[in-house]
Order: sequence, then structure tokens, then C-alpha cells
Amino acid sequence: MNSNRYLLKLGRISAWILLVLMVLFIISGYAWEERIIMPLQQARWIHTQLDTCLVFFFLVHALISAKFTLRRWKVGNEGLINASLLLIGAISFLLTLSIK
Repeated sequence: MNSNRYLLKLGRISAWILLVLMVLFIISGYAWEERIIMPLQQARWIHTQLDTCLVFFFLVHALISAKFTLRRWKVGNEGLINASLLLIGAISFLLTLSIK
């Protein structure tokens, strides 16, 4: 089983999910500010609930891309890089959860 192939697909899927979530985030923020498109409470709820999902999918996409970029540049030991990126992702997501 080639894990890099699955990681590449996961990175692409997360990019598409991130695109959809960003569009929803922008629309709900606009609707919240201008009080059009959708009811105020719905816009506020969508906008405030999407931030955790956005951070998660951003981290998945960015860290997978960073892994392949570092691999392409032949930087460091692959196992050490994988562990470092996982640690960075976990700490970043936990910090995000602690703020919310």
C-alpha cells in the first residue's frame, strides 16, 4: 500500500472541502454584516461554527503539501519530518480548540 498516494488524494480532497467552506464562510460573514442573503442568526451561527472546520482542513491541506515539498527538496529524514508535521498539526489544532 502506497501511503503517499493516499496522502496526495487526501490533500486534494481537503483543498476542495476548504474551498467550499471558505465560500460559505465569506457568504455567511457578508450576510452577518449586511443582514442580507440569510437570517442574521443563521449567518452568525454558520460563520462562528465554520472556523474549527476551516482550521482542521487548512492544517490537513497545508501539512500534507509541506510534507511533499520537503520531500521534493530532499530535506531531512522522512520519518522525522512526518513526526514533526504531525506534532505541529496536533498542537496547532489543540490551540485552536483551546481558544474557542
